[in-house]
Amino acid sequence: MKAIKEEDFIRALREKINSDFRIEISHDPKILLQINNKHERDKTIKIHSCFINAPQNIIEAIARIILGKKKRYDRKKLIKYARETISSQVVKNLKIDCRGKFHNLKEIFDSLNREYFRNSISSKITYGKNFVGKRSRSIVFGNYVTDRNLIRINRALDNQEVPEFFVRYIVFHEMLHAHMYLSGTNCAKHSKRFKKKERIFPELRLAEKWKKENLHLFIQPKGPKNV
Repeated sequence: MKAIKEEDFIRALREKINSDFRIEISHDPKILLQINNKHERDKTIKIHSCFINAPQNIIEAIARIILGKKKRYDRKKLIKYARETISSQVVKNLKIDCRGKFHNLKEIFDSLNREYFRNSISSKITYGKNFVGKRSRSIVFGNYVTDRNLIRINRALDNQEVPEFFVRYIVFHEMLHAHMYLSGTNCAKHSKRFKKKERIFPELRLAEKWKKENLHLFIQPKGPKNV
């Protein structure tokens, strides 16, 4: 069945480019679209398997790039499609646990997605590992895993002492990382652009104030220095 799908895709693409390129399907994550036309007798296109079931507009964008019409918009479109498709395939086999005892991450995520991102965030969200053992002196409340398009929230936040507005802020913060990454922007750092976008969250200051006043719930305060 897989071979038939590949043949259908190659046939559809070949009709668009009307060329004698040899088209190969690649599973190398480093290769999305590679065009080798240096040798007239061995013109090859390598294209990642994530595009096999791509819709017509993506196939047309691929064809334009192959034909030398390298529009920046088309390149961004392919990168975004590939990221979302590959990420969704990886996430399929992950155990997603978003229903906490006190806070339901999926409900919070869906609400924020509608309100601030026009339902454009395709990420999955889950609680991370249980917060057990001796409290440390630092804590990561959440993170966005780019290669899985996955938002993980520290299970320590599923606590009756943690207000929902703070959990909403942490989820919003990680969704903003996802939004910037999926739109082709570097999301690794809290840049001025990131912080400007973050300020649209109405309870930002309240959340930051609560965090400052309640860190003792999560981390061990610094003790006296040994002399």
